[in-house]
Amino acid sequence: MEKEFDVIGVEDLIMDFALQISRLPKTDGMSMITDSCWAGGGNASSAIVALSRLGAKCAMAGTTGNDAYGNFCIQDMKRNRVDVSHVRQVEGDTTLCVCLAETETQGRSFLGKAGVKRALTPEEVGEDFIRSCRVIHLSCMPTPTQKVAIAFARKHGVEVSLDAGAFFPGAEELADQADILIMSEAFYEGLFGADKRYCENCRKLVGQGRKIAVVTLGKNGCAGADRQGVFRLDAFSGEAPIVDTTGAGDVFHGGFLYAYLYRCGGGHSSDDSEETRRRGAAASEGGNGYTLKDCARFASAVSYINCTTLGGRPGIPTLEMVDTFLQTGMIPEGDIAQRREFYRNGIFRTDV
Repeated sequence: MEKEFDVIGVEDLIMDFALQISRLPKTDGMSMITDSCWAGGGNASSAIVALSRLGAKCAMAGTTGNDAYGNFCIQDMKRNRVDVSHVRQVEGDTTLCVCLAETETQGRSFLGKAGVKRALTPEEVGEDFIRSCRVIHLSCMPTPTQKVAIAFARKHGVEVSLDAGAFFPGAEELADQADILIMSEAFYEGLFGADKRYCENCRKLVGQGRKIAVVTLGKNGCAGADRQGVFRLDAFSGEAPIVDTTGAGDVFHGGFLYAYLYRCGGGHSSDDSEETRRRGAAASEGGNGYTLKDCARFASAVSYINCTTLGGRPGIPTLEMVDTFLQTGMIPEGDIAQRREFYRNGIFRTDV
């Protein structure tokens, strides 16, 4: 079957409201808001947006509310060229996450309001839909929809990628089903406790059946292993200051999957369509023969650039921006200023 999509994300769409403050106020105190941003959020969802911005062809499967937030989340996916034909709006509120970015500490905090949730039926997920991609990408909260998607993926040789963020009950079992496992430091500690032998333990996970295992360590970089070896990589730093780390891990996953699929030959299928050859050729202009470490370096660049802008999505770079940064250390202006301005008030606009 010809592969229509590179990656399909499986997750319910949520709304993010990011606020930039100097630091969290004490009880009964106050902090002034210096900037704000409304954007679609979610671990797998933002990874998919990053992939699409880089040039991959992507889709989502999940649900969202039928309120104004849900409408915006769907339109936000469409604006970023993500197929939403398998996203269902259901009666109720969309999940809302308030993201607080502190300029003094470069820390972040979250306030959540849970919205409506409904599992997609196997027919709504669609066996042919899952079969039509090279990789499915999941967030770490186990759901019946994920279970269906994984079963279809396994049946048709589609690889499974997992954003192993928080260590929820059932998350370890979900991780056991991943071909590509990228963990937060918190998830890693859920598996290995205080053991800091990151490379060795990632190699252990590969030995247990993972194709790739990576742990992201924030400002301390990342480490990982595949069947060819291990790596350790420092985090990027530069003249552009870190504004907000919301979505840093999400877009790292998107950047990693892009490099994996198009620059190291991972996950290639028998799809020989003209469109796939065109996308592959365009991506290859930036370099071929990536190793696991190269994929992680590319992903780190995507994440670093995004963190120089408030919110999880306004600062997601294009492929040209990432390659320029990797070659020169400078972040091109691109269209980030326009995206930042749109997301500041986009939810209130009626002309989009």
